[in-house]
Amino acid sequence: MDPIRVFIADDHGIVRLALRTLLEAEPDLEVCGEAGDGERTVREVAEVTPDVLLLDMRMGEVNGVEVCRRVKSLAPDVRVLVLTSFDGDEELFGVLSAGANGYLLKDARPEVVVQAVRSVAAGQSVFDSGVAARVIGRRDAPDPAEGLSARELEVLRLMAAGRSNRDIGAALWISETTVKTHVSHILRKLGAADRTQAVVAAAKAGIVEIR
Repeated sequence: MDPIRVFIADDHGIVRLALRTLLEAEPDLEVCGEAGDGERTVREVAEVTPDVLLLDMRMGEVNGVEVCRRVKSLAPDVRVLVLTSFDGDEELFGVLSAGANGYLLKDARPEVVVQAVRSVAAGQSVFDSGVAARVIGRRDAPDPAEGLSARELEVLRLMAAGRSNRDIGAALWISETTVKTHVSHILRKLGAADRTQAVVAAAKAGIVEIR
């Protein structure tokens, strides 16, 4: 059986060296490349197409979420396992929305990291015990998008783009009064107090992207 090919992406050289040493000690794992910044990671992963990308969240100008999104677009068969020190909702749900297949924290035991690589390569999802409950809770929660009409989704996406009610009305060929009605319905359905909260909630749920 061919070894599992792993690409290591971390902005700290000492971490890359430690991970390479750990993984290459396993007969069924092979490190096929490494990179210390996001741009190089995307470029080289697209070229070598590893089985698993072991990805840090802080990768210079191009962060882990964007790296994951680009990799999944260019090489959709590559499985992405995040290994990071950050466990905030923004990082966690951002990279999961981008297509990550697993999320571990860097205080995980070495044997846990090794087994996680194998599991992700086999098509499974792996989550650190510190974030698993939040992931399960988010998956079990109702999808906010299900309660929004097609028109409300259009309005919400334009809100996320920073468009005013007047601009939204012009773009959708509806009156400003109608836009205000849609915005009111969106706030109520998302449980938001204002437009900003609505856009943030929608972004966390993966309904819109904030650029």
